[in-house]
Amino acid sequence: MSELFLQDQVAIVTGAGNGIGKATAIGLAKQGAKVIVNDINEEHIAETVQIIRSQNGEAIGVQGNVALYEDTQRIVDAARETFGTVHILVNNAGIIRPAMIHKMDDDQWNQVIDVSLKGTFNCIKAVAPIFIERGKENPEALSNGKIINVTSTAGLGGTIGQVNYSAAKAGVIGVTMSTAREWGRYRVQSNAVAFGVVETDMTETIRSDKFADTYKNKIVLNRFAAVDDVVPGIVFLASSGSNYITGHVLNISGGSHIG
Repeated sequence: MSELFLQDQVAIVTGAGNGIGKATAIGLAKQGAKVIVNDINEEHIAETVQIIRSQNGEAIGVQGNVALYEDTQRIVDAARETFGTVHILVNNAGIIRPAMIHKMDDDQWNQVIDVSLKGTFNCIKAVAPIFIERGKENPEALSNGKIINVTSTAGLGGTIGQVNYSAAKAGVIGVTMSTAREWGRYRVQSNAVAFGVVETDMTETIRSDKFADTYKNKIVLNRFAAVDDVVPGIVFLASSGSNYITGHVLNISGGSHIG
């Protein structure tokens, strides 16, 4: 692969205002991708876009809530209007609303499912016409689109106090596999990355409370992940190096899935 192996590729990254999404948007742009930065926070969007542009990359920001299909359609429309098409979709947007099962209310359940699971589905549905049309026009192409869904080890083995998050992330794996099966005929690759505890604002409580050592001791490499540890896996799955990989969950968790 050349130095800029995503040159002329157009990528949508949801939840790209901070944390993993922000680092992913910047990482894709560094490899030449033109990035649509999505988030619900306009200030965070502007910051990510500014960083990409300051590094001579191309990016636009689109505010929107992926839980609403009309917002995801607007994100895709903005990508087409600005850059002509979409090649890469990174479904990263997610939230947490912790509570034990017997204390969780409908709002806590629905909010997490709507953003993490329904939001992933909405974005995939919104890019469907682009990816499928390209697949029909180029049936022998090695790749006509890349979908990378962010899941979690919580979706593989469950967690305590976040049944909504675990259920959503397990559902994301199911969506990933179903998309791989449905769109394989169009040479579209659909994969997921499963993270453990990554050093972001979302995990600050876990990393700082009295259970921090308990969580860390379950990680084979015995440390929490930095965003720079996890972004390269997403960038790889967006690249031509993954053209024969689909329906796969790449664990980037320091071995916590076997800990």
